[in-house]
Amino acid sequence: MTDEQIINAKMEKMGAMFQNPPRALFEELFMEDCDYITFNGKHLKGIEENFHTHLQLSGLKIFRGATLETASVQIKFRGPGTAVVIATGGIKFRWQKQLPKSRRSINTTVFIRQQNGDWKIASFQNSRIRGTGFLQRLLAK
Repeated sequence: MTDEQIINAKMEKMGAMFQNPPRALFEELFMEDCDYITFNGKHLKGIEENFHTHLQLSGLKIFRGATLETASVQIKFRGPGTAVVIATGGIKFRWQKQLPKSRRSINTTVFIRQQNGDWKIASFQNSRIRGTGFLQRLLAK
């Protein structure tokens, strides 16, 4: 597999993080000292906190049957051992036919090549996509 194929496969596997995820999934995807910034600004530090937070979320009734939908992915290699991935998407709940626009997020994921050639996530930043607010529109004039 090419580096791009490996990274794309890892991005796809992130969808399982909300489906009663096994710890092995997090060990496969994330570096031990990873940083994960949630859409509401909470900073999860390390694989342990990341895993337990997602395990707790997956146990909530609202997340049963939820799927992570990714709309677009852009990969930029920033040297031989670093890749920055920009993706959009969001969590679609089991009762929704499509992902609501109000739940879409954009995220930045930093992958680091490991000594064995594998790629793991060092940092993940997730932000909700919002329209331009009134004050921003006013100041832009």
